[in-house]
Amino acid sequence: MSQGVIQGSMREAPLPDIIQLVSQGGKSGCFHVQQEASRARIYLKEGRIIHAVTPTGEGFEALMEVALWLDGSYRFEEVVPDVPATITKPNASILMELGRRMDEWRVISQKIPSVDLYPASTLLPGETPHGVNAREARVLALSTGYYSVAEVAEAMQKPVLTTAKDLYGLVMAGHVVLKGIRSGKPPKVEAPAAPEPAPAQAMTSLREEAPAFAPPPLPPPGPVGFPEDHDPLPETIGGGFAAAAPPPAPAPAKPAPMDDPQRMVKLMNFTQRIAQAAKMVLPEPQHEMVNRLQAKATQQIISGDGPEAVKNLALAISRGAVDAGCDADMVRTLNTHLKALFATK
Repeated sequence: MSQGVIQGSMREAPLPDIIQLVSQGGKSGCFHVQQEASRARIYLKEGRIIHAVTPTGEGFEALMEVALWLDGSYRFEEVVPDVPATITKPNASILMELGRRMDEWRVISQKIPSVDLYPASTLLPGETPHGVNAREARVLALSTGYYSVAEVAEAMQKPVLTTAKDLYGLVMAGHVVLKGIRSGKPPKVEAPAAPEPAPAQAMTSLREEAPAFAPPPLPPPGPVGFPEDHDPLPETIGGGFAAAAPPPAPAPAKPAPMDDPQRMVKLMNFTQRIAQAAKMVLPEPQHEMVNRLQAKATQQIISGDGPEAVKNLALAISRGAVDAGCDADMVRTLNTHLKALFATK
């Protein structure tokens, strides 16, 4: 390897970690990132990220496209960048967002492994699905097997990750299946009558409030977008969760309707944070258990269970770790991390 060149696999070392390492050294240069036929260039000047280019665009959103490249490779060359400064956000904010989107895609890709697959509705003609919001309904209408996931996002004029989130919920609810071959007829594409501010505001809020992408790996206290009307998790003498019987609680407040896109986005994002915190503590063989419980909680949120499904997810993961034979210290650490997510201050 020549001097000034750093290269490796994003599977072995996540790209945000490598960028952070290079930026801390105050280096100037270019990251060449590739996954199959997709390529991107990310420019740093004196350690600060200033520009990114992909085949579809440039700037901050072009950099965020790389969040979908989990198996790519990177190569950093020290050069003096001669490019415009299209990115002005601080590195901590950029890497936080890139890492968060990568974590989201890791979950979503378990059901949507590629944006080149073709979603097809399983509903009968005239059948109306339960618990589907307005944006998901538009995605469902475009899911005829003719458009790929990426093409549905383009027709929706939404980021691919946002559309993939909607499809993830529809797949989990059994309303959509993914096919490897284009089929069906091109659906009628209608431009939205008005912008949808609620989902955009929700995602903006989540980006602003998400924990910084930097060590220590534990999520900081305070939920991201989690509603404040939830009941606290019960404690045992050892500081863990009650595992035998459900906790007593006063009559819950009337839950917000699950056709509220902002509410649903917040709840689903919080289940992802719970799963990520659990995987930081539990050994890899238990990650499938965490993924299964998170998928169940997501389906319950779509069905209208709301905050109760989120709280039950944390309890189920704790009980699952005990049932899997994890030692007491590991379970105690797990419970501490999960409880920190529910702290209100």
